[in-house]
Amino acid sequence: MTEQKNELYQEIEAWAQNAILHSPTWSINQLDYSEKSISVVEIIIGELAEKNFSIPEEQLNMIAQEYGCYLLLTAQKLYGGEFYWNEELEQPMLICCEPQAAIVLLTWNKVKGRLLGDEADHLAFFLEGFAEATKNPENGSQIVYL
Repeated sequence: MTEQKNELYQEIEAWAQNAILHSPTWSINQLDYSEKSISVVEIIIGELAEKNFSIPEEQLNMIAQEYGCYLLLTAQKLYGGEFYWNEELEQPMLICCEPQAAIVLLTWNKVKGRLLGDEADHLAFFLEGFAEATKNPENGSQIVYL
């Protein structure tokens, strides 16, 4: 792993740890980077979405980044892949299944959409689709989940 990739991994890991530290007490032991923990994140973000009208924009962005990184790290532990920085969207991404395919996961916007109350941005369903795509990637396919 190059030094730059290692630094990005450490940054993602630190943001994910912040998500755990800032989580409701009932959930902390359940945030263990397992598939089941993705549903726990969905519940936490759903609860926060009910209160989003009182959360400042800066804090919404921080929450989206923390839980987005938690989801990225969970996906990487479960399905493999490498982290890269997406310059255009200014956020980290996970790319799986290289070199035969590129299945890309970006999470910050999805978490923020859910925080803003968009139930179509269901996080567990979103990650389930990504997981399915990584299991049997079609040669040459390029799929982006954002």
